[in-house]
Amino acid sequence: MNRAQKNIVLMLSVGFLVGVAYAGGPATFQLGPTGLCGTLSRNAATITKVDKGSPAEGKIKVGDELVGAGETLFKTDIRRELAVAIDQAETEQAGGKLTLMLKGNKKVELQLAVLGSYSATAPYTCPKSEAIIARAAESLLKAGKLDSGATHAELLGLMATGEPKYIAAVAKVIQGADWVKPDAAKIEMLLKGDVDMGYVGWYWGYHLITLSEYYLLTKDASVLPAIKIYAMGLARGQDAGGLYGHRMATPKRNGRLPGYAQMNQSSLSSFMGMLLAQKCGIDDPILTKGVATTYAYYASYVGRGGFPYGVHGPNSATYNNNGTSGSAALCMVLKGNQEGAKFFSQLAATSYDGLENGHASTFFNPLWTPLGANVSGPEVTRQFFQRSRWFQTMYRSWTGGFSRFGGNSNEGNQAGVALLTYCLPRKALLITGRSADETLWVKGKDATEVVERSKTDYKSKSVDDLIALFGNPFPQVTRAAVWSLREKEGDFIPQLTKMLKEGTKREKMSAIEYFGYKCPTNQALAQMACIGGILRNTKEDSEVRAAAASSLASMGVPAYPYYNDMLALIVDEEPGDTFRDVDQSTGKSINALCEEPFKAGVVTDKALFYKAALKLADHKRQHARADGMHMLEGIPPEDFSIVADKVMHVVQNNDPTYHSYHSPGGSIGSGVAILANLNVKEGMQYALDVLDDESGKGSFKLRMVMDALAKYRGNAKPMLEKIKTDPRFKGVDQNRKLSKEWNNMVKAIEEDKNPPKLLTLEEAKQIGKDRQGTGL
Repeated sequence: MNRAQKNIVLMLSVGFLVGVAYAGGPATFQLGPTGLCGTLSRNAATITKVDKGSPAEGKIKVGDELVGAGETLFKTDIRRELAVAIDQAETEQAGGKLTLMLKGNKKVELQLAVLGSYSATAPYTCPKSEAIIARAAESLLKAGKLDSGATHAELLGLMATGEPKYIAAVAKVIQGADWVKPDAAKIEMLLKGDVDMGYVGWYWGYHLITLSEYYLLTKDASVLPAIKIYAMGLARGQDAGGLYGHRMATPKRNGRLPGYAQMNQSSLSSFMGMLLAQKCGIDDPILTKGVATTYAYYASYVGRGGFPYGVHGPNSATYNNNGTSGSAALCMVLKGNQEGAKFFSQLAATSYDGLENGHASTFFNPLWTPLGANVSGPEVTRQFFQRSRWFQTMYRSWTGGFSRFGGNSNEGNQAGVALLTYCLPRKALLITGRSADETLWVKGKDATEVVERSKTDYKSKSVDDLIALFGNPFPQVTRAAVWSLREKEGDFIPQLTKMLKEGTKREKMSAIEYFGYKCPTNQALAQMACIGGILRNTKEDSEVRAAAASSLASMGVPAYPYYNDMLALIVDEEPGDTFRDVDQSTGKSINALCEEPFKAGVVTDKALFYKAALKLADHKRQHARADGMHMLEGIPPEDFSIVADKVMHVVQNNDPTYHSYHSPGGSIGSGVAILANLNVKEGMQYALDVLDDESGKGSFKLRMVMDALAKYRGNAKPMLEKIKTDPRFKGVDQNRKLSKEWNNMVKAIEEDKNPPKLLTLEEAKQIGKDRQGTGL
């Protein structure tokens, strides 16, 4: 395992602890180019480190409390306020003199480097930005470690300068790096599943991004063989949905990714790497197919929301998730999708105030978010930079480099990340704007509106203003407008009912959403017939009908008459719905409307019911399969034969075409619940078999097994004794997150003294073998 591999493993194994803390603030912050690090309270910083040779050495010591800068005490945000003071001190007028206030009415003066003032157009046409670029680049050369992280941020940052001196330094590193000479035979063995090479799902993409940008910049053909090997490896190693996790999908894993499977972070960098490889002239049918598969997935998010961590559907509540909107914007640019590039770029552009947020490691956020925002043009970039400049100042070191926590970082050097942002005006790389599509540039007041979109004060808007936003192309806006309108008073319902009938697709969906989840009951029920009519209208857009199903689901028992209409929507085919998102959405809605359909008496058309449930059970996404299985949990024994084969297909979980599969508690767990409710003996062993599956997160699998065995009650006593000695269950009874499930399972099993007779699967299927008239 080389250094880059070790770094990414370390980042992801310990980074969760660091990153989660850091999302709300790490224990220690770097305090800009002062040479200080400290922990923060609301209006003071307790110094924990003073760099030797720094401006603060000999003037401030560990344990001192920093309470202000200049003549002003800190008020609400120490780092932002300190950043303003630092930028002011670095001007020629101030001569680099920074006055800091310490607890006890003590003041000290630090001598910082004089870098000048930021121009109004920074980082464009800005001498200070140029000085920072020069200092950061030289700091990397002086440090001598130009490839210390798995993302190759230093190399990318130096190339982004476009300066021959730094490109030559990159060339020297690349020509001597082991990762530029991949072992094709070993990679072939990996793709067959015969060897493990670590977290290649992370670093192969960054290898490609770096090598491709290097080739396109220098035309050094010596790197083309490596580019082709990595690109083909990624194309062959994706799962059926075209995505990536820590490792590659292989035939020995049934075409799946191990562990908790897909992650958008690693998938987007892998996708970008493949796209850049194509720009280098790598042309192969396997690569073309791989790119198309991944592209189909990410294109499906356009206009629908931001990215979650994994395959959980678009998130209409967030603009950006640890830089993924930025990297997606770049991918859409490379693929030539203008609509997608515009959408994701504008999501990134308004995320200037969240560069320190992210799961596991926040490193990717400042790496990709500014670059994605840049797709919307210089005016957006300038405003993004101005609003996030405090971040760059706080991460800037007195040595000229940049640092995240006052020390080195495993993902890559922060100076490389900063160089990519500061060098955006130079447009040396494709990812920094070379070959930019100027039709995507936003200017004037529109640019300000794009950048400030996430800061919109919806509460201050009038009813008419909020309703006008119901047709906004950004779901984050329409969602906020809907929720804010519910807090308003006035007779505006007639406007919404008119919108339900005559509005655009977006307006209709927003109006429908208003009358859905958390809508006042009297308002919602008054529109039930109208929304139900939309659901029943087969000429209406299928997404609008699915939105109607979602709102009806929130109305509860009064909406039961629309249960069969939801079933019909699932059964209907929706041309163009590549990933069957309408089915998945409606499956969720139908289970929300009625969790126990047999018991509630809503299964009035069994043929339609089973067709819908079986279609969901055949879905590529695990949440939809889970909804299909959940619908069947109360199935009468005499009907089991109708669905038995599909239930077992889901439970056995061997389908290589599935797009998501990491959480067995949903689809497999509900399938086992069907077997448990019918007292089918084999269900217990199928539950335990999940533990041996390489896919899925360990804690998810343990929870699923415990829930499943609890349903078998007394019949599961032999299995309980078996898992008590299973090392994977060691300490579960004391685990804060799992002990409740363990205790509930033990109680259910040990207190049942008279369990029902178990049936074999074949005996259960035989009960309804001779049943006729199902219509299936």
